[in-house]
Amino acid sequence: MSIVQGHWNGVSMNDESLMLGLERGFLDYTVPANADRIPQFISNDPSRGEKVITTMREEMRNCDSFMFSVAFITYDGVNALLEEFKYLRDHGIPGKILTSQYQNFTEPKAIRKIQSLGNIEIKIVTEEQMKMHSKCYIFSRKGTYDVIIGSSNLTNNALCSNGEWNVRFNSLSTGELVKDIIDSFEKVFEHAMPITDQWMEVYEEIYDRYRFSTPAFHDIPAQNNGIRPNKMQEEALRGLQEIRNRGGTRALVISATGSGKTYLSAFDAKAYGGRFLYLVHRRPILNKSFESFRRVLGSGASMAKYDSSQGCPDEDYIFATVQTMSNPEVYRRIPRDRFDYIMIDEVHHIGAPTYQAIVDYFEPSFLAGMTATPDRSDGFDIYGFFHHNIAYEIRLKQAMEYNLVCPFHYFGISDIEVGGVSLDDVSRFSDIEFEKRVEYVIDNAEFYGHGGDRLRGLAFCSTLKEAEMFSTMFNRRGYRTAWVSGSLDKDVLEILIERLESDEEDYALDYIFAVDLFNEGVDIPSVNQVIMLRPTESPIVYIQQLGRGLRLDKGKDFVTVLDFIGNYDKNYNIPIALSDDHSYSKIEARRFVASGDSIIYGNSTISFDEVSKAKIYESIDKASFSKDAILVEAYMELKSKLGRIPKLIEFRKYGSMDVLNILLKHNSYHNFLKKKDKDYHTAFSPKAEEMLEYLTKIIAPGKRVLEVEVLKMICSGGDSVKERIEEMHPELDQNALNNIVSVFDGTFYKNHKNHKNHKNHKNDIKLISENKVCDDFLHMMEEAGFKEAVQDLIDLGLDNNTSYSPLYRDTNFVLNRMYTYDDVCRLMNWKANVNAQTIGGYKFDKTTNTFSIFINYVKGEDVVESQRYDDHFENRNTLIAFSKSTEGKGANNMVCVGDQVNNDVRIHLFVRKNKKDEGSKEFYYLGELDFVSFMNDEKPVKIMYRLKDEVRSDLFDYFNS
Repeated sequence: MSIVQGHWNGVSMNDESLMLGLERGFLDYTVPANADRIPQFISNDPSRGEKVITTMREEMRNCDSFMFSVAFITYDGVNALLEEFKYLRDHGIPGKILTSQYQNFTEPKAIRKIQSLGNIEIKIVTEEQMKMHSKCYIFSRKGTYDVIIGSSNLTNNALCSNGEWNVRFNSLSTGELVKDIIDSFEKVFEHAMPITDQWMEVYEEIYDRYRFSTPAFHDIPAQNNGIRPNKMQEEALRGLQEIRNRGGTRALVISATGSGKTYLSAFDAKAYGGRFLYLVHRRPILNKSFESFRRVLGSGASMAKYDSSQGCPDEDYIFATVQTMSNPEVYRRIPRDRFDYIMIDEVHHIGAPTYQAIVDYFEPSFLAGMTATPDRSDGFDIYGFFHHNIAYEIRLKQAMEYNLVCPFHYFGISDIEVGGVSLDDVSRFSDIEFEKRVEYVIDNAEFYGHGGDRLRGLAFCSTLKEAEMFSTMFNRRGYRTAWVSGSLDKDVLEILIERLESDEEDYALDYIFAVDLFNEGVDIPSVNQVIMLRPTESPIVYIQQLGRGLRLDKGKDFVTVLDFIGNYDKNYNIPIALSDDHSYSKIEARRFVASGDSIIYGNSTISFDEVSKAKIYESIDKASFSKDAILVEAYMELKSKLGRIPKLIEFRKYGSMDVLNILLKHNSYHNFLKKKDKDYHTAFSPKAEEMLEYLTKIIAPGKRVLEVEVLKMICSGGDSVKERIEEMHPELDQNALNNIVSVFDGTFYKNHKNHKNHKNHKNDIKLISENKVCDDFLHMMEEAGFKEAVQDLIDLGLDNNTSYSPLYRDTNFVLNRMYTYDDVCRLMNWKANVNAQTIGGYKFDKTTNTFSIFINYVKGEDVVESQRYDDHFENRNTLIAFSKSTEGKGANNMVCVGDQVNNDVRIHLFVRKNKKDEGSKEFYYLGELDFVSFMNDEKPVKIMYRLKDEVRSDLFDYFNS
C-alpha cells in the first residue's frame, strides 16, 4: 500500500489521484499514478525527443483558463503556438499574460499578435517598476492547476532548443504553493501597465533602436583566417577525398536544399586544385554560385563566367549553364581534357540529353554531382552513373539537426468546403465559391503570419488557371502578386524573383503563385511564407517546394508553411515528407501527426488543426503501403544506390522503406525478387519456398528474439533441441519452453487450418521432430541460396528486435508496439494459435492465467448493432469496455475478470483504431489493466478498467480523433 493510500481517508478520486502523483514525484518513483498528476521535469532534450513546446501544447488544449508570467516574448515563440492560441480563442477560453520591458527584448510584433486574439489580457512590467525575470505558466483545469515554472520564456528557442530546465506540477486550488504563485501573479498584474496604442508606438521606436544596434546576422560563419566549412561540408569533403584516395573518378553528394552545397563545391575545388568547371541549369544560380566561390577562393582567384561567344577559356575556375555548354558548337571549341574537375549542380537531371552531351564529350579526371533529390522517376540510373560512389548524404532531418536550414513553423489547415466538398479544384466550382476559398486562404495567411519584417511568399498551385485566379483575387485585396509557370520567359521570371526579394515599396511583390515551377533550381533566401494549395502527391516534390523557404537569410528567424489539406487519398505523404522518414511505417506516420514537434529537430514546429489531422489519419488508415508500385520503386531505388540486390537489413541501414512491407505483401523476399527483379535467378523447391514463407512470418519482424536465436541454433543441425534451448535460456518457464518448441515442431499452428502459410499441404511445416532437427530442413539448407536466404532473415530479425525493448513487466511485449492476433497467441506462450473469430474480443488462457482483450476502437458499419459497443477511454488511465452480448456478470470470463485480485489473472489490452486499416491487422499493446468495477447488471456488462500505464498521448489523440 502506498504512503498516501495508507494515510488519507475520505478523499475524492481526484484528490487521491493528485496525492499518488505527488508521492510518485517526490517520494517513490515506483508508485503507480496518473501521468497528468506526476510532477515532471520539462526540458528540450533531442536525444529523448522531448521539447518544452509539446507540454505547452497539451496544457493549452486542456485548460479552462491560463496565466503566463514571462520576462521575454518573441514573435517566433507566439507563432509556434498559434494553433493553440487560435483554439483557445475559438473556444472562448480566457487568459492573462504578464511580460516585461526588461532589456527591451520582448518584440512589439508579438505583443500586437497577442492583443489581436481578443481573449487575452496582456500587461507589461516596465523597467521603472522592476526588472522582471519570471518564467511561469499557470493553467486552470476542472478545479485544479497545472503549473510550469523554470527557465523557459515565450520564445521559439526556449520552447524548442535551448537548454531549459522547468518543473511541471499539479495542485488543487487550496494548495499553499499554487496559492502563493497565483497571488504573486495577480499582485504584479494589478500594478502592471496596460498596453495602449500610444505606449506601443513609443516602445516600437525604442525596440528598433535596440535591435539595429546588435551585431548583424551572418549566414556563413567566418573566422579571422577566412570562411570555414560547416559540419556537413567537413563530412562531405572527407567523403569526396576518400573516394579519390581509392581511385574513384566519379562521386555523388546528396544534400538537402539550403544545406550549403555551393560552398561545399568551392571548398572541394580549392582542395583539388587544377582546372575546374561548375555547371548549373539556370543563369541566376550561376551568378550566385560565382559570388559564393569568390568568397571561398578569394579575390585573386582566376574565375570567369562562360558564354557562347567565347572560345577556350583561360581561367582556372569556369562557371557555365548547361544550356550554354551543351551546344556542340560551344563545347567543341574546348579540348576534351581542358578540365581536371567538373562539378554538376542539380545533377538529378543528368539523364537529359543536354547533360549527356556534356559528360560524353569532356574527359575530366574527376566528375562529381550534387542534388537534394536523387530519386527520380525518369528511369535513369543516377547511382550507376556515378559508379555507386556516394560521398555523402544529408537529408532534411540531418540538415535541421546541424542548423543548416531555416526553422519552419508548419500549419496543416483543413481546406474550405462547400456542401461537404473541398474547394480544391478550380474547374468544379463557380467564381463565387472560389472567391470564398481565396478569402479563406488570405484570412489564414494573415493570421499565421511570417518571419521577418516584410512578407515574401511563394504559393504552389495545381493548375495554371488556379495560379492566375489566386493572383488576380489577391491583387484585388491590396496584395502585390504575380503568377509563374514553366512557359514564362526566363527574363520575366528573373524580374519577378527580383521583385519578390526587393524592399522597394513601389516595386516589390508580396507573393508569387507558381505551378510546375520553383520546385528546384531557384534560390530566393528571403522567402518567409510558403503556401501549399495543391495536394501532396509526392514526398519528393513536397520537400522540394518546402525547401524554397528553408534557406537561411538575414532577418528571417523562421518560415511559415501553410498547408491547405483537402480530402485527398495521398494525404499520408504529408507526415512522410515532413518527418523525412521513408520507411512508409504507419506507426511512425501517425505518431508524427500527433506529436511531430517531439520528433522534428530544432526550432521547427508542426501543428495540425483537428479536421486536417483527422483527414491525414484517415488517409494513413486507408493507404496500402504494400502496393507493388510503392514496393518496387523503393526496392529499385535502393538497388540502384548499392549496385546490387540489397540485403534485408540494408533497407533500414540506408533509410529506405520498411522491408516488412515487402514481406507482408509477398510472404518472402524470394517471392518478391523472382516476380519483380529480372536479375534474380535463384530457384527453390516448393517445400523450401513454403518454409521461407513460414520463417519470414515468424522471424523477420523480430518481435521476440527467442525465435531468431532458436532458428540460428537449428540451422547447425543436431539432436536434443529442447535441452539445448533450456541450456541457452535457463530462465524460460515450462509454458515458454513448450511454446517455442511448438513453433518449430509444427504443433502451434496445427489446428489453425486457415493459416496462410499452410496453403493446401497435408503436412504441417516443421523444422524439428522428436527433439531433433528434421532431415527435410537440413536438405533445404543444401539448396543453392537457401542458407543465405535464411541467414538474411536471421540478420533482419535480430536487427528489428533491437527496437523491441524494453520488455513490459516480465512479458514478451513492448508497450505501444503493434502485434497481430497470431503474435499475441505466440508471445503469450499459449499452447496453440487461436483465430480471431474464436477469440471474439477477449480470451482467457487458463494455462498461462492471462486474459487478453482486443478492441476495435471505432466500430465499422459492418459490425452488427448488437456488437457495436461504446468501448472508449474516459482518460489516458481509464477504459470503459463491454463484454460479449451473451455474457453477464456470472459468465466464466466475467467472473475471471471480476475476481482478478484473488485469482491473480493478468489482463492485457490490445487496441487498434478500426479493423479496416489497409494492409495491417495489428493492435497497439497498451499494457496491463486492473479491474475496477462492473457498471451495470445487464448483458452485455459494462466494465471499468484502470490502466497500469497511461495511454501514450499521441495514441490517445489518434484513437479519439
